[in-house]
Amino acid sequence: MAVTTRRVRSAIILASIVVFPAAISRGTQENPGIRGFAPAHVAAERALEQQLRAIPDPARAESNLRHITSEPHMAGTEASHRVAEWLRDQYRSYGFDADIVSYSVWLAQPREVHLELIAPDKKALATPEQPFAVDPDTSDKNIVVGFNTFSPSGDVTAPVVYVNYGMQADYRELEKLGISVDGKIAIARYGGCYRGIKTKLAEEHKALGLIIYSDPEDDGYVAGDVFPNGPWRPMTGIQRGSVEYTQIYPGDPLTPGVASTANAKRLAPADAANLPRIPTMPINSQDASVILENLGGPHVPRQWQGGLPFTYHIGPGAAVAHMKLAMDYQQRTLYDVIAKLRGTNDGEWVVLGNHHDAWVYGAVDPGSGTATMLETARAFGELVRAGWKPRRTIVMCEWDGEEPGLMGSTEWVEANRAELQAKAVAYLNTDVGVAGPNFTASATPSLKELVRDVTREVQDPRDVRSVYNVWLDRATRQQEEPSGIARPPSAKFTAPGEAPIEALGAGSDFCPFFDHAGIPALDAGFIGDYGVYHSMYDDFYWMKKFGDPTFEFHVALAKILGTLALRLDESDTLPFDYAAYAAEISRAANDLATRAAKQGIGSADVPAVSDAAARLTASAAHASQALQQWSNAPPNAAKQYEMNRDLVSVEQALLAPEGLSGRTWYKHTIYAPGTYAGYAAEVLPGANEALDRQDAGTFTRESAALGAALLRASTRLDEIARLASSTTQ
Repeated sequence: MAVTTRRVRSAIILASIVVFPAAISRGTQENPGIRGFAPAHVAAERALEQQLRAIPDPARAESNLRHITSEPHMAGTEASHRVAEWLRDQYRSYGFDADIVSYSVWLAQPREVHLELIAPDKKALATPEQPFAVDPDTSDKNIVVGFNTFSPSGDVTAPVVYVNYGMQADYRELEKLGISVDGKIAIARYGGCYRGIKTKLAEEHKALGLIIYSDPEDDGYVAGDVFPNGPWRPMTGIQRGSVEYTQIYPGDPLTPGVASTANAKRLAPADAANLPRIPTMPINSQDASVILENLGGPHVPRQWQGGLPFTYHIGPGAAVAHMKLAMDYQQRTLYDVIAKLRGTNDGEWVVLGNHHDAWVYGAVDPGSGTATMLETARAFGELVRAGWKPRRTIVMCEWDGEEPGLMGSTEWVEANRAELQAKAVAYLNTDVGVAGPNFTASATPSLKELVRDVTREVQDPRDVRSVYNVWLDRATRQQEEPSGIARPPSAKFTAPGEAPIEALGAGSDFCPFFDHAGIPALDAGFIGDYGVYHSMYDDFYWMKKFGDPTFEFHVALAKILGTLALRLDESDTLPFDYAAYAAEISRAANDLATRAAKQGIGSADVPAVSDAAARLTASAAHASQALQQWSNAPPNAAKQYEMNRDLVSVEQALLAPEGLSGRTWYKHTIYAPGTYAGYAAEVLPGANEALDRQDAGTFTRESAALGAALLRASTRLDEIARLASSTTQ
């Protein structure tokens, strides 16, 4: 999972959100309504939600996490299989039909990870993480060494150059200084973007290899007390992680676009576009200091100075390193757990998901999400035992192989894409479920108000107020993330007076659902001071000591996920807010037009996009009005299913069948992870990234695809308006 600041290109989410009243039952102050529910059904829904929110239990969540973190369970290992079998059995005990679905994927494990400084003095590096007696789990012999999966094997010796975060802007700064990484080993600090982007840029600039280290300024002692005395990364802590080029496509590198079943046609590894070609390895700040202290060349720009106690230099200079990696690539088996609670209408699914594989123990990432999902599922099971029957089928998924590159979820979506597009009404994701007390969410614009509505219903564990009110108050006061990384204004606030919900980028399992299949999606969890990401210190001790000692936030998240699922499962009219979506698209289109005009690119193509965005806004308003009348009219069961499928299909209409230029697996024309950001969302990605490259031809093609998608969505909304009007006359 990605733990990073998610950036958005422009201030398109700063303006006020227009509420889509069609899917809302407003009610009165005495009898408040619920978005998507007929007035006659509101009381029953509120009673059901209250029942559900009374069930999740902190002791059970703690017990779940203790079991999940009882041994290291990296993807592709038998330990991960054991976790999957236990999860399957847990879901079955709650009354779900649960089974394991397996996929065979191309995946590496490390045979040898070697690094040494050979000049000016010899010193062995790549030291392991330090165990602590107070936390016996840190002494387990089965803990995998720090490595970057999907790095190729390699044996290189070269001078070292420091590239700061290893992002595009950093390489531009190096060019200004006349310093090249061609033929060198680059060393970059973690942060700013997905680590695979760092490898891709180092590769593009002809580096022989890349070392990535954790700087104490970003998640170590500069931020606060380090483990085991505090929540931040100690000097020996290593951030493992994938460097697969998921910005091109995630999942099994050898089966892009199709499921990696036993009989799947596979690419040769040399032909896989999302595999790096240069060796990459992670190290701790203790080892990095040995290299950085010996770099020559100019001292770094002020903003490149990290937290180690000496002046950083760029190099090259005296420091020469030797890195040797031997990776064991094989077809390895992943184990997804798919659990279904059958509804009256099995033609509509509410899908929830979280991954179960971890780099080591993964108490926060992803164990907190897994423990929470189990309590959510248990609550559903208790409701069924009390006589409840879901209106729609609830599908709860525990993915394997997320850490190497969203593998389990991607392969399952690729295997079931047609059925998902026909049945899934939404996908609810959690991953880093609980890392502290601060709620955060990202979502497709049509689901943002639903998230706000639901968080108003759940009390914050440390406050008399709701999760929403605490969330809004914190967002209003703070100008930085808890990690101390400044956030641009466009990523902070969706609208004045509203809690911020960001755009969906990448880095977790919502990606194949949203970006590839066009399923409306959201991601939610609690964040905080969390510096042990992807290290062996992310274990039960850390959670019990620092993250959520009482497990009250696990319970709060279970209540939020459960209530979100119930609103989507039981609603008469699915609670999508397409007027808000259209408003965001309109602002993005205006921003695109401004950028294009400044660059003098695509002036003939922009009006078509602007016109299509304007039509979408008008269609959303028309549908809103018609659906408001529909919600006030007597229910028409014969048309309800058709109406809801049309509402879901609007998101799918925004897909470009041919995909984005240069990365056709990504099909969403409104949002995609940035090609050189990885985790962060790019808005109108095809057209905006063409402007980034000043590529007029691609801008023309992408603008045409975007305009066509907006017109398709408008047509769907027009059909919704027609259907609603015809059934209320």
